[in-house]
Amino acid sequence: MRFPLLALPLLLSLSACAPIIKAPPESMTEAHVKTLTQEQRAAMVARLEKEVVGFSVGTPSPNRAYVFFDPSCSYCTDLWREAALLKEQVEFVWIPVAFMGWDSTLLGAAMLDAANPAGMMSANEEAMRTSGAPLTLTAEPSEVSVSTVSSNTDLLNSLDPGNRNLAVPLIYYRSSSGQIEIVSGFMKAKALKAAMKLK
Repeated sequence: MRFPLLALPLLLSLSACAPIIKAPPESMTEAHVKTLTQEQRAAMVARLEKEVVGFSVGTPSPNRAYVFFDPSCSYCTDLWREAALLKEQVEFVWIPVAFMGWDSTLLGAAMLDAANPAGMMSANEEAMRTSGAPLTLTAEPSEVSVSTVSSNTDLLNSLDPGNRNLAVPLIYYRSSSGQIEIVSGFMKAKALKAAMKLK
């Protein structure tokens, strides 16, 4: 299923942002993830490593988490804050997508253009937390980065055809041992650490 990059009506689940669906997306995503073998998960991560464009945060590490996020999603910006507490153990690659409209495309593209994407993401987190709205752009992002956000979104939509109820944030995590976990929705740092099986 592909979601067009338009301003869509939204349903905010308990911990994730997604277009309108019939039930909370995180419960269905988690149920689906349990059916995936490690081989299937490995194939998805291998594709991510080749195709996605994002920005890295944290200590370079064999523990790597690919995080799909929409900059207009409050659960995504909340996860940014919690994930920062694990940056000494995990390298997070933040991948902007647009599930919540054209403004998300533009803001995600601006982050890719920024000299300091992490700083811009932190400013966006603060704006979402204090005002309930994302940053307002003062300049148009590059066409290349706008296209990249669209490509990232297309990739997420096609990465796992069996998951018909996509929502963000969505994490594909590969540990130093090669174990792959798929984590859907917002979590506090302690729960995220447990989901990733970090010590």
